[in-house]
Parts: sequence; structure tokens; C-alpha cells
Amino acid sequence: MTPEEKYELFERKISDELSSNEEEMLSQIIKEDKTIAEEFNVYKEWSSYLDTSLNLEQDQFDLEQNLKKIGDSYFEKKPAKKETKVIKISSWVYAVAASVAIVLGVYTFTKSDPAYNDFASIPKLSITERGSEDEISKKAEASFNSKNYEEAEKYLSELLKNDNSNSEYLFYLGITLVEQDKHEKASVIFEKLRQGASVYKYKAIWFEALNQLKQKNEGRCAELLKSLPPEAEDYQQAQKLLKKL
Repeated sequence: MTPEEKYELFERKISDELSSNEEEMLSQIIKEDKTIAEEFNVYKEWSSYLDTSLNLEQDQFDLEQNLKKIGDSYFEKKPAKKETKVIKISSWVYAVAASVAIVLGVYTFTKSDPAYNDFASIPKLSITERGSEDEISKKAEASFNSKNYEEAEKYLSELLKNDNSNSEYLFYLGITLVEQDKHEKASVIFEKLRQGASVYKYKAIWFEALNQLKQKNEGRCAELLKSLPPEAEDYQQAQKLLKKL
């Protein structure tokens, strides 16, 4: 088994992707070879840590050094009888470090910061009652659902002139503002909803968190996410986003 194959096996084990035969094979290897068992434990611990780590370059270096120490410690207990054996061992140790670098390099390349578009699921606007002749409501609904947020902002603002406490109009107006990068205006609206007791209270917190994420204000985003209670509709998504921040 090459070092690359071994670390791929470790990674698939951690991700619960091994077949029953592969599980049995890896268990047997770990049982019979203490060095590989220790390598696997180190790899597993660091893999878990890297899920939330931001300092990947330092982590990669530290992991390589730890695995190298494991290899050095193990082989020091077995004195080399021939110079060629020492060379082979040295090559193996650096192969381990190189393999880890490859795995972490792929991880680093594929890992990206969470983005607004990854989490923003825009709800449909439905404010026009059946048989209604309210043209402004119809236009607001049509423009919002077709993602014409500039037009939707205009019509929703018009509706709010006659009903300035309508939480539904406010919530959807807030979304149009976020989509147009009018962040400060959106925050004012979401804060008003957050302080109220309407059905849009928790939705406003979620979208304000996304509003902050879009501005790269990850600290404020995290604060808002943590304020969402478990009964909130977006609670699970909030937990996923928190893990990525």
C-alpha cells in the first residue's frame, strides 16, 4: 500500500465511506501495526481540528512535523544494520509528510469561506389575494418573484406608505435591499422586525445574519446566528453556517 493509498483510506474512514471489506482490512492493519495505528489517530485528530481551523498553513506544517516525529520515534527503536535501510526509512518518513501535504493541499484548495449565496434561500412573495384589484400588490409580487428587486423595492415602499407596520411588507423589502447591497437600510428594517413580535421576527434575524455575511462581517453574523432559538425555522441552517465561520 502506497502512502497515498493509506491516507486516502484514512480519509474515507473518517468520512464513513469505507465498504465492509475495507473496514475489516483497515482494522486489521491498525491492530497489527502500532505505527500506522498512531498515524491514523493523529490524522483523525487533526482532521477534526481542521474542520474549524483558520490557520491551515501552520496546521499543515504542525501535522507534518507530528507524523515525522512518530516515524522517527518508531524507527529509532529498530537500529539500522545497513546504510541502505536508513535511507529507505528516511524516504518513508518524508513520503508520509508529502502524502499529508497532498491531502491537506486538496483540503485547502477546496475549502472556501461561507458565502451569502450558499445560504440565502429567497422565499416567494405572495400578497395578492384572489380576485384582488390592487395593482401595486400585483406588481410588487411579480417583480419580487422575478428577482427584479429594484422594482420590488419601489412597489413595497409604496404599499408601506399606507400600512407602515405591515411586517410582511417590511420583511420582503429588507430582502430586496440586501439583494441590492443596500446593507444599512436592510439592517434598519430587520432590526425593527427583530425587536417586534411578528411571525417574521426570527426570519429577520436570519436574514440580517446573511446581510452581515455578505459584508464579510463574520463576527456580527455569528452573534446573530447564536441568538436564533431552536424553534426558529432557520435554526439548522444557522448551525451549519456557524460551523463554517
